[in-house]
Amino acid sequence: MKRILLLFYSQSGEADRAATIFREEMAAAGHSVTAEALRPAADYPYPWRSIRRFFDVMPETQLGEPPPIRPPAFDPAAAYDLVILVVPVWFLSPALPIQGFFRTPQAAVLRGRPVMTVTVSRAMWQQGSETLKRLLAAAGARHIDNVVITHRGSPVATLVSTPRTLLSGRGGRLAGVFPEAGVAEEDRNRLRYLAKVAAERLNALDTIDGSLLAGEPAVAVRRWLIGPELLGWYAFHGWAHLIRAAGRLGDAPRAAGVWGFAVFLVAMILVGLPLTLIGTPILYVAARPWLARRAARLSAPTGEASAIRA
Repeated sequence: MKRILLLFYSQSGEADRAATIFREEMAAAGHSVTAEALRPAADYPYPWRSIRRFFDVMPETQLGEPPPIRPPAFDPAAAYDLVILVVPVWFLSPALPIQGFFRTPQAAVLRGRPVMTVTVSRAMWQQGSETLKRLLAAAGARHIDNVVITHRGSPVATLVSTPRTLLSGRGGRLAGVFPEAGVAEEDRNRLRYLAKVAAERLNALDTIDGSLLAGEPAVAVRRWLIGPELLGWYAFHGWAHLIRAAGRLGDAPRAAGVWGFAVFLVAMILVGLPLTLIGTPILYVAARPWLARRAARLSAPTGEASAIRA
């Protein structure tokens, strides 16, 4: 039996469902699981209802300026054998409450511990995962696995379905074209399978020295999204600095910047996305070695299973 600390933040419920799957499978295998929901001092609403309030968190999310979170109840000095961290991705970065956790004294629990991350996002998870890796390294953690779960539908379709749900709370199909928002049942089944494999492999180990999920379908990197997401991250980062210079979260003077970013995002979807899709095949041919190296970096530490390579 291993002692496992399961940490998660969930606003819409998707990360909560992912955490529940791991909690159930680990407990079923005989492990002791301490589950802790991370909570900001002031909760974020769900659904957001307000476009401005939704986009107003982008600068701090991008720039790593999280709000205080409520002190977690677990003992950071406890000798956990494994920490599982379930992370939603906001604006190509880990959600603010997750970033806030790394600034608490309780983050000392990560030092020297093996950590498995589970990211839940619309489609573009890569930069959020890379930021999370840097936070874990700074905390002294040993990142052994990264599991990636994305919303159902193509990356283009989820540009409509996911924001619609976040703003309104309605998750059904839209106009018979756009998919239901959220994680598909087949991906929840994949997550349950991975949790069961990890739990079984834990039982066979005295100490955890490396990946528990190597060779399993934990993460797949869509090569054609590497370039667009990297460009998007730089654009978001530039806007974050611009908006942040106008004031702090919720300040009225920066409203113009927030609305400007919202308009930019719509323009990027309507104009920039088609241009990016046209240019991506050229990048794929011209920069294939770079894409391969980038995909290997993004999929680390678990690595891609050959059966699910995209």
